[in-house]
Amino acid sequence: MNYEPLLKLKQFAGKVFYDPAFEKQSAFLNDSSPLVAGFCTRRSGKTYGAALKLVHEAYNTPNITCLYIALSRDSAKRIMWRDCLKVINQRHQLNAVFNETALTMNLPNGSQIALMGMDADENEKSKALGQKYKCAVIDEAASFTINLKELCYGILKPALSDYRGQLYMIGTPSNFVKGLFYEVTQEREPGWSLHKWTAYDNPFQLEAWKKELAEIERDRPLFKETPLFKQHYLGQWVIETDKLVYKFNPDRNLFESRPQIASKAEWSYVLGVDLGHDDDSAFVVCAFHENHDTLYIVSTFNKKGMDLTDVANKIKEIQKNYDIGKIIVDGADKQGVEEIRRRHGLPLEASDKHDKVTFIELLNSELIQAKIKIHKNCNNLIQEMSGLVWKTTGDVIDIPRKEHPALPNHLCDALLYSWRYCYSYAWQAIVKRPVIGSAAWHAEQNAKIWETEREKIEQEYRTANGEDWGDPF
Repeated sequence: MNYEPLLKLKQFAGKVFYDPAFEKQSAFLNDSSPLVAGFCTRRSGKTYGAALKLVHEAYNTPNITCLYIALSRDSAKRIMWRDCLKVINQRHQLNAVFNETALTMNLPNGSQIALMGMDADENEKSKALGQKYKCAVIDEAASFTINLKELCYGILKPALSDYRGQLYMIGTPSNFVKGLFYEVTQEREPGWSLHKWTAYDNPFQLEAWKKELAEIERDRPLFKETPLFKQHYLGQWVIETDKLVYKFNPDRNLFESRPQIASKAEWSYVLGVDLGHDDDSAFVVCAFHENHDTLYIVSTFNKKGMDLTDVANKIKEIQKNYDIGKIIVDGADKQGVEEIRRRHGLPLEASDKHDKVTFIELLNSELIQAKIKIHKNCNNLIQEMSGLVWKTTGDVIDIPRKEHPALPNHLCDALLYSWRYCYSYAWQAIVKRPVIGSAAWHAEQNAKIWETEREKIEQEYRTANGEDWGDPF
């Protein structure tokens, strides 16, 4: 019998790769929970720790596969390949074989670590279908645009079930204060064991990190006030305001009650509807007055899974509460709009979706001037508007500008549809007439009489002198 394979496996058994001197990282990597998350600053050792976890599992369990997932294949290779896996292989003399084409690290015990990118589009998730893994790590989790819940719970978790494996998710705060990773780090998503640490907790980076922060304090103290510093150096969820799609400000754009306007004219209402099924259908009611210069968003609603009849019934419900003058519906689903109009007798108008970015900027100018106000109870719209950012590459906004595909925008779109058909910008101030018989009223009458007499005298003069003061053009 050939005992060489058994001897090879035996020499790999029980090796520990974690450094107990790095307490926070060791606690993270030794966590036995099925779902583990790491929320860290830059230079905290989270990615290198993830590499140690992958190698630990692959080294100590023969003939299994571990998976590392980044935003793209290039970023997976850039982050994990040279500076993590190859360094660990050299330091621990693992004799692993690296396949540069497939991006796999193959250990002598038959186990493998595979690198993948999965954020190009929703179809990328299918790469992991039909596989089984002992451990999987999602890096850069705060920046993913695909549906992370589906990736974690629908694809990776079943793929880990054969080995009762673990799923790790790690990242640094970004501009996207939505999605699974954000909810996990805010401890709103059950089932995850959350670990938080900073570069100050990394004994191998502590002195370099102190020097880095000292240089910032000395040379660029104002940088400490920026969202980028708070995200990368403090580990805080902060949105860079220049990347926000809508310039909503709660100090200037919220209201509790509309003003009382002394006018016979009534408030006008416009309903904007954004259709969805897998996504939300969204409804926004706007109110404007011909004698007031501000638009008021008075009611909002959104819900997933609504069919056309559900949408029609919701519109009718809103009509009972408001005297809706126009109903503007997402024009992308022309068949759906026509079906609702025909079957339910609703006077729908399809929205114009051309040049969306230009109209967003026009709406923003009114937000900045406090010409648009949202009722404080419209929390769904407020949250959506406060978190929607432009799609970026790195820290630079992509051109042409597009809303980030990972973030909801349905209520914002419904607002944009209805806002375009409101006429608060064409308001006219109410002219207060003097009370009949008052001193002001007599003065006004005298002025009118004098103006009539003046025009009569001028006309008589022109006629007597043969002058023609008609229109010269």
